[in-house]
Amino acid sequence: MAALVFLAAPSTGVAQTKLPVGEADGVRIVREHGAIVLVFTQRAAKLYKRIAGRVVEVECVEQEPRQRPPRADTGGNDVLRGQGGGVEPLRVPKHGRKLVTGDRKRGWDYCEVWLTAPPVRRHGDRQRVGLIVSIPLTQIGAVFLDEKSKARELVLVLVGASLVAEKRHLLGWPTYEVLRAWGFRKLGSRFVRLDSPTGTPPAGAIGYWSDGDDHVAVAVLSASGRRLFIEQDADALSTNVTGYIFIWRPQGNPVNDASPGR
Repeated sequence: MAALVFLAAPSTGVAQTKLPVGEADGVRIVREHGAIVLVFTQRAAKLYKRIAGRVVEVECVEQEPRQRPPRADTGGNDVLRGQGGGVEPLRVPKHGRKLVTGDRKRGWDYCEVWLTAPPVRRHGDRQRVGLIVSIPLTQIGAVFLDEKSKARELVLVLVGASLVAEKRHLLGWPTYEVLRAWGFRKLGSRFVRLDSPTGTPPAGAIGYWSDGDDHVAVAVLSASGRRLFIEQDADALSTNVTGYIFIWRPQGNPVNDASPGR
Protein backbone atom coordinates (compact mmCIF):
# COMPACT_ATOMS: atom_id res chain seq x y z
CA MET A 1 0.00 0.00 0.00
CA ALA A 2 1.43 3.36 -0.98
CA ALA A 3 2.33 5.99 1.56
CA LEU A 4 0.57 9.31 1.15
CA VAL A 5 1.96 12.81 1.16
CA PHE A 6 0.12 15.63 2.93
CA LEU A 7 1.21 19.23 2.32
CA ALA A 8 0.23 21.82 4.89
CA ALA A 9 2.05 24.87 3.58
CA PRO A 10 2.81 24.80 -0.15
CA SER A 11 5.17 27.23 -1.75
CA THR A 12 4.45 30.20 -3.93
CA GLY A 13 6.13 32.90 -5.99
CA VAL A 14 5.44 36.16 -7.78
CA ALA A 15 2.67 35.82 -10.33
CA GLN A 16 3.39 36.24 -14.03
CA THR A 17 -0.29 36.90 -14.72
CA LYS A 18 -2.33 39.31 -12.65
CA LEU A 19 -4.86 37.46 -10.53
CA PRO A 20 -8.04 38.96 -9.05
CA VAL A 21 -7.68 40.42 -5.56
CA GLY A 22 -10.03 41.95 -3.01
CA GLU A 23 -12.91 39.52 -3.59
CA ALA A 24 -13.51 35.78 -3.71
CA ASP A 25 -16.67 33.71 -3.99
CA GLY A 26 -18.74 36.88 -3.75
CA VAL A 27 -17.12 38.08 -0.51
CA ARG A 28 -15.48 41.49 -0.83
CA ILE A 29 -13.04 43.16 1.56
CA VAL A 30 -13.33 46.92 2.04
CA ARG A 31 -12.11 49.45 4.61
CA GLU A 32 -14.53 51.41 6.77
CA HIS A 33 -12.95 53.96 9.11
CA GLY A 34 -9.68 52.18 8.41
CA ALA A 35 -10.93 48.77 9.60
CA ILE A 36 -11.29 45.64 7.47
CA VAL A 37 -14.91 44.85 6.67
CA LEU A 38 -16.11 41.75 4.84
CA VAL A 39 -19.11 42.34 2.61
CA PHE A 40 -21.05 39.26 1.51
CA THR A 41 -22.65 40.15 -1.81
CA GLN A 42 -25.79 38.52 -3.19
CA ARG A 43 -23.58 35.91 -4.81
CA ALA A 44 -22.33 34.92 -1.35
CA ALA A 45 -25.78 34.87 0.29
CA LYS A 46 -25.58 31.11 0.93
CA LEU A 47 -22.16 31.49 2.55
CA TYR A 48 -23.49 34.20 4.85
CA LYS A 49 -26.53 32.12 5.74
CA ARG A 50 -24.17 29.35 6.85
CA ILE A 51 -22.46 31.59 9.41
CA ALA A 52 -25.20 34.11 10.32
CA GLY A 53 -25.56 34.32 14.09
CA ARG A 54 -22.58 32.03 14.65
CA VAL A 55 -19.03 32.67 15.84
CA VAL A 56 -16.22 32.86 13.29
CA GLU A 57 -12.54 33.77 13.26
CA VAL A 58 -11.15 36.16 10.68
CA GLU A 59 -7.41 35.71 10.23
CA CYS A 60 -5.36 37.96 7.98
CA VAL A 61 -1.83 36.97 6.96
CA GLU A 62 1.21 38.79 5.65
CA GLN A 63 3.50 36.56 3.63
CA GLU A 64 7.25 36.91 4.04
CA PRO A 65 9.38 37.60 2.11
CA ARG A 66 7.12 39.97 0.20
CA GLN A 67 8.92 39.52 -3.12
CA ARG A 68 10.28 36.27 -4.50
CA PRO A 69 10.83 35.07 -8.09
CA PRO A 70 9.46 31.60 -8.87
CA ARG A 71 12.09 28.89 -8.65
CA ALA A 72 12.76 26.21 -11.24
CA ASP A 73 10.78 23.01 -10.79
CA THR A 74 13.62 21.11 -9.13
CA GLY A 75 11.97 20.26 -5.86
CA GLY A 76 13.50 23.16 -3.95
CA ASN A 77 12.34 23.74 -0.41
CA ASP A 78 10.96 27.20 -1.15
CA VAL A 79 8.76 27.77 1.87
CA LEU A 80 6.92 31.08 2.05
CA ARG A 81 6.37 31.90 5.68
CA GLY A 82 3.34 33.81 6.84
CA GLN A 83 2.72 36.17 9.71
CA GLY A 84 -0.84 36.11 10.97
CA GLY A 85 -2.60 38.95 12.65
CA GLY A 86 -4.48 38.86 15.90
CA VAL A 87 -7.45 36.50 15.71
CA GLU A 88 -10.50 37.24 17.79
CA PRO A 89 -13.80 35.32 17.75
CA LEU A 90 -16.53 37.41 16.12
CA ARG A 91 -20.28 36.91 16.35
CA VAL A 92 -21.72 37.27 12.85
CA PRO A 93 -24.84 39.47 12.66
CA LYS A 94 -27.94 37.52 11.67
CA HIS A 95 -28.81 40.12 9.06
CA GLY A 96 -27.02 42.61 6.84
CA ARG A 97 -24.34 40.39 5.26
CA LYS A 98 -21.52 42.53 6.63
CA LEU A 99 -18.79 41.55 9.09
CA VAL A 100 -16.74 44.32 10.75
CA THR A 101 -13.42 43.05 12.12
CA GLY A 102 -11.90 46.14 13.76
CA ASP A 103 -8.52 45.21 12.18
CA ARG A 104 -6.85 48.43 10.97
CA LYS A 105 -3.43 47.04 10.11
CA ARG A 106 -2.17 47.45 6.53
CA GLY A 107 -0.05 45.07 4.49
CA TRP A 108 -2.07 41.86 4.69
CA ASP A 109 -1.75 39.53 1.70
CA TYR A 110 -4.92 37.54 2.32
CA CYS A 111 -7.68 37.01 4.87
CA GLU A 112 -9.60 33.86 5.75
CA VAL A 113 -12.90 33.33 7.53
CA TRP A 114 -13.16 30.20 9.66
CA LEU A 115 -16.28 28.79 11.29
CA THR A 116 -15.63 27.74 14.88
CA ALA A 117 -17.26 25.28 17.23
CA PRO A 118 -18.45 26.21 20.73
CA PRO A 119 -15.63 26.47 23.31
CA VAL A 120 -14.31 23.26 24.80
CA ARG A 121 -15.57 23.25 28.39
CA ARG A 122 -12.29 22.16 29.93
CA HIS A 123 -10.00 24.67 28.24
CA GLY A 124 -12.41 27.30 26.94
CA ASP A 125 -10.83 27.16 23.47
CA ARG A 126 -12.72 27.28 20.22
CA GLN A 127 -11.84 24.83 17.46
CA ARG A 128 -12.00 25.73 13.78
CA VAL A 129 -14.41 23.41 12.01
CA GLY A 130 -14.53 24.78 8.49
CA LEU A 131 -12.96 27.28 6.13
CA ILE A 132 -15.66 29.59 4.77
CA VAL A 133 -13.68 31.74 2.34
CA SER A 134 -10.12 32.85 1.52
CA ILE A 135 -9.75 36.33 0.03
CA PRO A 136 -6.50 37.53 -1.57
CA LEU A 137 -5.58 41.17 -1.04
CA THR A 138 -2.31 41.27 -3.01
CA GLN A 139 -0.77 39.35 -5.90
CA ILE A 140 1.44 37.47 -3.44
CA GLY A 141 -1.66 36.43 -1.52
CA ALA A 142 -3.54 35.49 -4.70
CA VAL A 143 -0.69 33.29 -5.93
CA PHE A 144 -0.28 31.68 -2.52
CA LEU A 145 -3.98 30.80 -2.17
CA ASP A 146 -4.19 29.51 -5.73
CA GLU A 147 -1.13 27.30 -5.34
CA LYS A 148 -2.31 26.09 -1.95
CA SER A 149 -5.65 24.96 -3.35
CA LYS A 150 -4.00 23.22 -6.30
CA ALA A 151 -1.46 21.51 -4.06
CA ARG A 152 -4.37 20.14 -2.07
CA GLU A 153 -5.85 18.77 -5.29
CA LEU A 154 -2.59 16.93 -5.96
CA VAL A 155 -2.66 15.49 -2.45
CA LEU A 156 -6.27 14.35 -2.89
CA VAL A 157 -5.35 12.52 -6.08
CA LEU A 158 -2.58 10.69 -4.21
CA VAL A 159 -4.96 9.90 -1.36
CA GLY A 160 -7.51 8.52 -3.84
CA ALA A 161 -4.84 6.51 -5.66
CA SER A 162 -3.67 5.03 -2.36
CA LEU A 163 -7.20 4.02 -1.39
CA VAL A 164 -7.76 2.38 -4.77
CA ALA A 165 -4.50 0.47 -4.36
CA GLU A 166 -5.64 -0.69 -0.94
CA LYS A 167 -9.05 -1.83 -2.18
CA ARG A 168 -7.53 -3.72 -5.11
CA HIS A 169 -4.68 -5.14 -3.02
CA LEU A 170 -2.09 -3.67 -5.34
CA LEU A 171 1.60 -3.75 -4.46
CA GLY A 172 2.33 -0.35 -6.02
CA TRP A 173 0.67 2.80 -7.29
CA PRO A 174 -2.36 2.26 -9.58
CA THR A 175 -1.98 3.13 -13.25
CA TYR A 176 -4.00 5.92 -14.83
CA GLU A 177 -6.30 3.35 -16.47
CA VAL A 178 -7.02 1.67 -13.14
CA LEU A 179 -7.94 5.00 -11.52
CA ARG A 180 -10.21 5.88 -14.43
CA ALA A 181 -12.04 2.60 -13.93
CA TRP A 182 -12.30 3.09 -10.16
CA GLY A 183 -14.11 6.37 -9.74
CA PHE A 184 -11.70 8.94 -11.17
CA ARG A 185 -13.78 9.10 -14.35
CA LYS A 186 -16.08 11.39 -12.37
CA LEU A 187 -13.44 14.09 -12.82
CA GLY A 188 -14.06 13.92 -16.56
CA SER A 189 -11.61 15.85 -18.71
CA ARG A 190 -9.98 17.37 -15.61
CA PHE A 191 -8.14 14.11 -14.93
CA VAL A 192 -5.60 13.38 -17.66
CA ARG A 193 -2.74 10.99 -18.26
CA LEU A 194 0.77 12.44 -18.24
CA ASP A 195 3.05 11.13 -20.98
CA SER A 196 5.92 10.94 -18.49
CA PRO A 197 6.56 11.70 -14.81
CA THR A 198 7.85 15.12 -15.85
CA GLY A 199 4.92 15.88 -18.15
CA THR A 200 2.72 18.96 -17.89
CA PRO A 201 -1.10 18.76 -18.06
CA PRO A 202 -3.27 21.31 -19.88
CA ALA A 203 -4.47 24.31 -17.89
CA GLY A 204 -7.37 23.37 -15.65
CA ALA A 205 -6.50 19.66 -15.63
CA ILE A 206 -4.77 17.40 -13.10
CA GLY A 207 -2.19 15.09 -14.61
CA TYR A 208 -1.29 11.64 -13.28
CA TRP A 209 1.42 9.14 -14.21
CA SER A 210 2.40 5.83 -12.65
CA ASP A 211 4.47 2.84 -13.70
CA GLY A 212 2.20 0.59 -11.66
CA ASP A 213 4.99 0.03 -9.17
CA ASP A 214 6.94 2.47 -6.97
CA HIS A 215 6.99 5.49 -9.29
CA VAL A 216 4.14 8.01 -9.33
CA ALA A 217 3.75 11.65 -10.35
CA VAL A 218 0.94 14.21 -10.25
CA ALA A 219 1.05 17.71 -11.70
CA VAL A 220 -1.13 20.76 -12.29
CA LEU A 221 -0.68 24.25 -13.69
CA SER A 222 -1.27 27.17 -11.33
CA ALA A 223 -3.32 30.15 -12.43
CA SER A 224 -0.05 32.02 -12.99
CA GLY A 225 1.23 29.28 -15.30
CA ARG A 226 3.61 27.50 -12.92
CA ARG A 227 3.86 23.71 -13.03
CA LEU A 228 3.21 22.30 -9.56
CA PHE A 229 4.08 18.68 -8.99
CA ILE A 230 4.70 15.81 -6.60
CA GLU A 231 6.81 12.91 -7.83
CA GLN A 232 7.82 9.87 -5.83
CA ASP A 233 10.16 7.14 -7.06
CA ALA A 234 10.63 4.49 -4.40
CA ASP A 235 12.14 6.41 -1.46
CA ALA A 236 12.97 9.56 -3.47
CA LEU A 237 10.45 12.39 -3.19
CA SER A 238 10.60 15.43 -5.49
CA THR A 239 8.18 18.35 -5.32
CA ASN A 240 8.05 22.12 -5.63
CA VAL A 241 5.07 22.51 -3.31
CA THR A 242 6.77 21.38 -0.17
CA GLY A 243 6.42 23.21 3.10
CA TYR A 244 5.49 20.83 5.85
CA ILE A 245 5.32 17.26 4.62
CA PHE A 246 3.61 14.68 6.74
CA ILE A 247 3.94 11.08 5.63
CA TRP A 248 0.93 8.95 6.45
CA ARG A 249 -0.33 5.46 5.80
CA PRO A 250 -4.07 4.69 5.49
CA GLN A 251 -3.95 2.87 8.84
CA GLY A 252 -3.17 6.25 10.38
CA ASN A 253 0.36 5.43 11.51
CA PRO A 254 2.97 8.11 10.82
CA VAL A 255 6.07 6.93 8.99
CA ASN A 256 9.48 8.46 8.44
CA ASP A 257 9.88 7.66 4.77
CA ALA A 258 7.98 8.44 1.60
CA SER A 259 8.37 5.07 -0.06
CA PRO A 260 5.37 2.96 -1.08
CA GLY A 261 4.65 0.22 1.41
CA ARG A 262 4.33 -3.41 0.47
